[in-house]
Amino acid sequence: MSAINVGEVYYFLKKQHSESLAQSWREASPTMPATIEVPTGDEIWMAASLKGRFPIPYADAFAAGLALKHRCPLVTGDAEFRLVDGLELDWVGRK
Repeated sequence: MSAINVGEVYYFLKKQHSESLAQSWREASPTMPATIEVPTGDEIWMAASLKGRFPIPYADAFAAGLALKHRCPLVTGDAEFRLVDGLELDWVGRK
């Protein structure tokens, strides 16, 4: 998981739910069964390239770039990821 998206989850929880839920998630995030990756220069360029090719938010381009880099499915419920060529999706929630 990109560190960019970790921050995105935090602010979403804070904005849509509560400060305490966001803080709980922040404290639990290091124990998730996922690796949190700080974007490298190459990953930043990949995200920028994906953003330039597809109508997705910039933060989402980091998630898509990591999934493509690691050749793994992207776990999401966001329909805009369907527009990214070659991206395998693992759907959460409604399809």
